[in-house]
Amino acid sequence: MTHPAAAIDDRRSPAAQPRTLVEVAGVTKAFGSGPGSVVALAAVSLSIFENEFFTLLGPSGCGKTTLLRLVAGFEHPSAGVIRLDGRDLTELPPHRRPVNTVFQSYALFPHMSVAENVAFGLERLGKPRAEITARVRHVLSLVKLEAMADRRPAQLSGGQQQRVALARALAPAPRLLLLDEPLSALDQKLRREMQGELKRLQRETGVTFVLVTHDQEEALAMSDRIAVMSTGRVLQIGGPAEIYDRPATRFVADFIGEANLLPGELVGRPGGTVAIRPERVQLVRAGEAGAAEGLPGTVTTMTFLGSDVLYEVTLAGGTAIKARLRDAAPGVEAGSAVVARWAKEAERPVAEDTAGPRP
Repeated sequence: MTHPAAAIDDRRSPAAQPRTLVEVAGVTKAFGSGPGSVVALAAVSLSIFENEFFTLLGPSGCGKTTLLRLVAGFEHPSAGVIRLDGRDLTELPPHRRPVNTVFQSYALFPHMSVAENVAFGLERLGKPRAEITARVRHVLSLVKLEAMADRRPAQLSGGQQQRVALARALAPAPRLLLLDEPLSALDQKLRREMQGELKRLQRETGVTFVLVTHDQEEALAMSDRIAVMSTGRVLQIGGPAEIYDRPATRFVADFIGEANLLPGELVGRPGGTVAIRPERVQLVRAGEAGAAEGLPGTVTTMTFLGSDVLYEVTLAGGTAIKARLRDAAPGVEAGSAVVARWAKEAERPVAEDTAGPRP
């Protein structure tokens, strides 16, 4: 994965004072009771700002979908409170929350047209027909499907069905839109196109989006802020560049993209662990000018990745590291003796993960 920081703009001015829309305070969720219970979330606290694209990112089983379902009202917390606009949502049923959800499966009604699918929620709210017609037309224009209003879902591509699901969720103008891995069923090219569409929709509508995903590149490309989760806990919250360039723990460094995790002693920082991104590592052939400064090793594999070349190097002593270069290093191939080096500022001290297993 290439370094994403250059592709990410700073979407939030440092001087801005974001307003908190959603507050999750000390939320715990346990399934079952007694010795066989499973704690899916353990005292999670975080804030989601108004008009931001916020992502819950982590591996399967980390608790991100459980947290999304708690915010939606499909699950009830075992402890803690969830507030929206300062209002406690804990006892409020899903249909009374100003929140909509887009699921992985899209859940479109196959017997209804696109326009009828989008109008469904508005009709259930008892909106006047003229208002429904105008609103359907507006949201279909947002997702660029005005010309397909009369088609059935089966006549649409996967990406078009995804847009219908988004239009239906946006039609009632929710305060919060929850996205449960909505792009997982799409191929890679279409996923990237839809990432851009989701970002555009969030900006144009001003609705706060909360995305659940296990896809690191997706989170880095789309989000204003990311909460990285593991074993039912939030390990770090920050902007994409911050999460990538300054990971707080070994887990975050290793889960977000690729990282060389080296003992501090190896890089001249006694104690602890240091993370170094592969694209910050340079390779020089042994014996060339500048090779005296660095760590000697041998290239074990060289993999062409299209825009980059990935080298795996075994250092003297057996430690393996990766170097990701924009162009192939001259004369460096599998079996070559090299020296690996990097700038001091490329080293990021990271904490050991203390979350441990779920209680």
